[in-house]
Parts: sequence; C-alpha cells; structure tokens
Amino acid sequence: MNKVYERTENGVTSTVSQREGLAEISRAKMEGKRDVRTMWSISRTDYAIDYKDGRSVRLILVDAPALEGNTQGQAAPVERTALIQRRADGPDLMGRVVTVKGKDYVVDRPVRSSASGGGECVDYWSERNGMRFGATRTARPDAKPGTVARAIWEAVNR
Repeated sequence: MNKVYERTENGVTSTVSQREGLAEISRAKMEGKRDVRTMWSISRTDYAIDYKDGRSVRLILVDAPALEGNTQGQAAPVERTALIQRRADGPDLMGRVVTVKGKDYVVDRPVRSSASGGGECVDYWSERNGMRFGATRTARPDAKPGTVARAIWEAVNR
C-alpha cells in the first residue's frame, strides 16, 4: 500500500508525500543547525521537530487514503503543484504533479483526442529533478483499473 506522511504543524494537519516528508526530516537532521531547536524520532515512522522560529512539526508515516471506488491494491494518487521546467533551456512553469505508487508524474490538462475516438485523454510524463522526463504517456477513462494511467485519470477528473 502507498504511504504518505501526516504532517501536523502547530495543530494544523495536512498530508504530504513520502518524498516531501523524508526531505523535511533529512533537512532537519543535516542542515537544520541554524533553524532546528530540537528533533527526535519517536519511532521509526514518527518524528517531531521543534524549529527556533516557534513552529512545532510532527510527521507520522501512514497508509495513503484510498480514493472512492478504489479496491485494495490500487494506487491512491497524491497531487501537488510544482515548478516544472519543460526543457533544459525552456521557461519554467507551474505544473500539476501527481504521485502514484511512489513515483512523480507531470500531468497535462485533459484534451479531446481524435486518436481516442474523439474522447478525452490526459498526457503525462515521469518527473525527475523538476523536469519532464521520458516518453509521453496517455491516460484515458477506459484505462485498466489499478494502473498508473487509471490513477492519473481519476486524480485529474476528481
């Protein structure tokens, strides 16, 4: 099952991807000498960080919530907006990033496609280091349940 971090900052709880949670923990451990007052690991999956600016953050690794209609074993995507660079020499832009099965994908907006019989489809790419990477893939509403394409289609059309 997919895992995410439940992040509580001064009583306000939100869900962040496992990658973002681990990045905050790593920053606090390695680079946090100036910003972190105390940090401790309550268990292997539970961390507490007190920052010098008064923030108190608790990160707990939990199972990702299942989307409505998902059965056990299907991907539960986590969506965020991030600064994405289209090409190494191209302009930066804000793009939708969907995390499915622990991997990030840059997602385009739904468009009508003549190739799919006039139905809608969504193009998506792997994301690495803030850039689109790899082949263009397409998600359609008739994608097989439990696949990345189906999870991306459902995330975009929520």
